[in-house]
Amino acid sequence: MPANVSYEFAAAKKKYEDAQTNEEKLIGLQEMLSTAPSHKGAENLRKDISRKIASLKSKIEKQALSTKKKGHTINIKKEGAGQVLVVGLANSGKSTFLSKYTNAKPTIAQYPYTTTKPEIGTLNYGGAYIQLVELPSFLDGGELYSQIFSMIRVADALIIIIRDSDFSQLNKIISFFDKQDVYVTKKKPSVKIIKSDFVGVSFVNEQNLLVNKDKAIDLLKNSGYRSHTFILNQKITMEDLLLLINPRATYIKSICVNMPINNVLKKKNSSRGIKIYDFLEQDNITDNIFNMLDKIVVYTKKPGQKADTNEPLVLDNNTTVLDAAKDIHKTIYKNIKSAKVWGSTKYPGQNVSKNYVLKNKDIVEFLM
Repeated sequence: MPANVSYEFAAAKKKYEDAQTNEEKLIGLQEMLSTAPSHKGAENLRKDISRKIASLKSKIEKQALSTKKKGHTINIKKEGAGQVLVVGLANSGKSTFLSKYTNAKPTIAQYPYTTTKPEIGTLNYGGAYIQLVELPSFLDGGELYSQIFSMIRVADALIIIIRDSDFSQLNKIISFFDKQDVYVTKKKPSVKIIKSDFVGVSFVNEQNLLVNKDKAIDLLKNSGYRSHTFILNQKITMEDLLLLINPRATYIKSICVNMPINNVLKKKNSSRGIKIYDFLEQDNITDNIFNMLDKIVVYTKKPGQKADTNEPLVLDNNTTVLDAAKDIHKTIYKNIKSAKVWGSTKYPGQNVSKNYVLKNKDIVEFLM
């Protein structure tokens, strides 16, 4: 190894040597490549790291295929408007939260690890039903450990439970997630990747690249991007590039709920970008759980009748009147001319076009 390597390279090398899994080793190698000396004397070092990256990626892909065939995951089918997981340390109050906010009746006790398997409940938000799943304490998940993280990676959102305003619990959970490449405080870098017909790596909005261009290209090529264009829609640091090429990186929206088990409450609105609510703020918590799903509920009505609030439409954000009509029936979709909307319009029952973008809890009457 060249004697003039940087501190960052040495730290990345230690991360690689201390890694417990192949995925962690891959991340360490990618960081080593990104911080390796760029002079000619280190060419063999860079080639060696690149060979190790290629070999390890092939091994990870084979293992992923094998695991998929064996089906080593907890299979809880998503239902309703979305699936939100309730996570936290042992005895933090997860079961109490689930029993308060849903129809579930989990076992609640003072001894640790009461929850030994996922518990499922349903939260009613204005007629829309959200699936809440309480997970066993993942720090001591035992043989459930990998299955728990398989669920976390595909969930729509998380509710992190802490006890008695102990914000160190939140920091501990966030740090633990970070080590598993599950990010609740970071956003996926805003970069669009396009497969190119030409060999090589190129950048659009190159002024946003805050990394040595040659190093960035080497890193991307050795991560499998050999004929790609990267459209950089934000300032991109080396950390952003490493997140971009991380095969395990998962970004998930989260809120934190404080459970005053011993009536200890210290007001704090957010920590590391995560909103924090007290257990009893039921309306705020329910609203924010639904908001994390990036959906809206819309009620429909017929002329001269009241709105149907029992079975609302559950739609994606930015849905238009025409999109909503298509969700109901193809006949309405084909024949709709306009609509009346109550809620987000300036006037109640205002006439709007088919392209009007609906908002949460709007009431719409379709006009043929």
